[in-house]
Amino acid sequence: MANDLIRPAVTLYRETDPKIDMMAPVTTMNRIAQVACERIILMMNNTGLVKERRLSSMNQVLTYLIGRHDDIGLSGDRGDLYRRKLAEQIFLAFAINGVDHNNVVVIVESAIQLEQETRRILMGSANTRFSAPGVRIDEQVLNILARIAEIF
Repeated sequence: MANDLIRPAVTLYRETDPKIDMMAPVTTMNRIAQVACERIILMMNNTGLVKERRLSSMNQVLTYLIGRHDDIGLSGDRGDLYRRKLAEQIFLAFAINGVDHNNVVVIVESAIQLEQETRRILMGSANTRFSAPGVRIDEQVLNILARIAEIF
């Protein structure tokens, strides 16, 4: 009779294995790219060389680094000065060796491509997070971007 009064415990939670989020690395890479892009824009604005009031997009940063902006008074490669200054800012702010005026454009372009590609993957996987396609990026470039973003 006493046994009839005791009921088994009822739980609201099902006993299932935890679901693994396969999109976590893609989400992390997207955040790295976003923060790195923001910081690159800030570093370009902090150089004091930009004629515009302030840069607001990575396309404007690329325009200055490539030298396709309208800047009267600079002869020769107009983007060289901006590339050198941005490479110097990256070295001083984050102590990253190996980024110089010859390859800083590759870092900026890689940040743009990584942000666009990971955003596209995340938009396409809104319904499921159980599988993730691979993201193609050089490991050394990803490490540089992660140090700029101060993630990891």
